[in-house]
Amino acid sequence: MYNGVGLSTVRGSATNGYVQRNLAHVQGKTRVDYQKELEKGMAKPSLASKEPSWEILEHQRKRQTEVKIMEFRIALEDKGVSEDVIEERVAEVRRKLESESMHANLDTGAKKLTDSHALAQAKAREAQRFASAFGIRRDHTEGEAFDRELQEQKKAERQAAREKRKDQEMQEQGEERERKEQEQEQEQERQEHEGKRKGKEEERQEQEQEEGEGGGGTWRAKVWYA
Repeated sequence: MYNGVGLSTVRGSATNGYVQRNLAHVQGKTRVDYQKELEKGMAKPSLASKEPSWEILEHQRKRQTEVKIMEFRIALEDKGVSEDVIEERVAEVRRKLESESMHANLDTGAKKLTDSHALAQAKAREAQRFASAFGIRRDHTEGEAFDRELQEQKKAERQAAREKRKDQEMQEQGEERERKEQEQEQEQERQEHEGKRKGKEEERQEQEQEEGEGGGGTWRAKVWYA
């Protein structure tokens, strides 16, 4: 028997029951479902997306500070320095180390980062630098470019936002056009009113001039005959 193929017994077959593998058979390629493989990869969070534990990092920072302070204290005790001087100098070193460690990166004491939280912090900082260099948004999710449904949804949202913005711009343009037309009408009415006022003023001046000329002639006539 070979792979379930062959004789269960060789009795009466005139053979030894051996079935040789078909060397001429070409086995087909194994089909790989890349979508499932991608989903598996997306389901497994990477170090860049894994948030570091800030409590553990803070504990490690304080631990390193205390180790350095203890080494400094032991060195002073070996030199025979008095306890008062040791306490004073240790307090100064503590303040200095705490001030420096607040602004310095976490130092694991080795060239390689082996701690998972420190490695996650380094990866997060590296991801931030790459994101700022390539202009990637902060709300970007790793692997979302391969999610077709999400991309279609975002595309529809962007199109709806563009149409909404376009409608809003058209509405604003219409309001601006109506405002300009209204201002033109008001300006035209003002000019017409100003023209009528000037016309009445000219008529009044002409009338006063005519009345003045007529009255002056009568007076001169009266003076001549007198």
